[in-house]
Amino acid sequence: MNIYELMRIFIEIVEAGSFSQAAENLQIHRPAVTKALQQLEQHCGVRLLHRTTRRINLTPEGEEFYRNSKPLLEQTDDLLGSFSTDRALCGQLRVDMPVAIASLLVVPNLPDFYRSYPGVEIILSSSDRRRDMLRDGLDCVLRVGALEDGDYVARKMMNVRLVTCASPAYLAEYGTPETLDDLQHHQGVNWFNISSRQIMPWVFQSSSGIEEIHLPGKLVLDNSEVYVSAGLAGLGLLQGMDFFLRPHIATGRLVEVLPNNPVPARTLSVLYPHRHISPKVRVFTQWLETLLKVLC
Repeated sequence: MNIYELMRIFIEIVEAGSFSQAAENLQIHRPAVTKALQQLEQHCGVRLLHRTTRRINLTPEGEEFYRNSKPLLEQTDDLLGSFSTDRALCGQLRVDMPVAIASLLVVPNLPDFYRSYPGVEIILSSSDRRRDMLRDGLDCVLRVGALEDGDYVARKMMNVRLVTCASPAYLAEYGTPETLDDLQHHQGVNWFNISSRQIMPWVFQSSSGIEEIHLPGKLVLDNSEVYVSAGLAGLGLLQGMDFFLRPHIATGRLVEVLPNNPVPARTLSVLYPHRHISPKVRVFTQWLETLLKVLC
């Protein structure tokens, strides 16, 4: 095999998480995958992976090789594709985004994307936890809010409006808060940030600036869909993305509160593991940006 193919197999091993899955994805025999890695390690003169019977882990040299070889391979594919008579985009695109954005915005509109790019296969993971793009082999990630320091390239897509609300049953029992001082008599469904291991404060705009408040509550969650379910069940006030809560407000299942103390908007960003952006990633993020501006 040439070095180009060895690199491709190595990247597939890392992103698939196993030799067997990599062989299946590439439609080659399992021994060929093992031999390819051995040849690549011999060529590099270092061990790239720690291998056990159950899992694989990148060595520090392997992480560096993966980080630099993936964009190089993508640029090579793009170059070769530019001379092809059939320039239709094809291949896998690995994306991660928050549950709310995936379930309410992206997935329902994916048929439109596939009509334009039928050859692209999207591997979409949706979670409200931070993902390691290098370790998980992701091409891009969507994130809402402040970004942590990391080895990635970030681009702002838009500002997302947030809203505070509660169910009619909750308001009937506890009353409707009219001021921020009233919140000391209320219950909040609190949000737990897995990355920081902290319960997130509630944020409001007031005449004196931005205020952070810690609401008492009996329930702390880290999943946005369960979070909304808790609010609908009357377990406390909610504070979240407007597009996620607005359908329930429109039907009367939730009621917006504290309109005079709006929640500061948060930034929606797209993150890339490196500066080289493949055509697949570029067309997907452009489509996504247009979609979000229309629907949000």
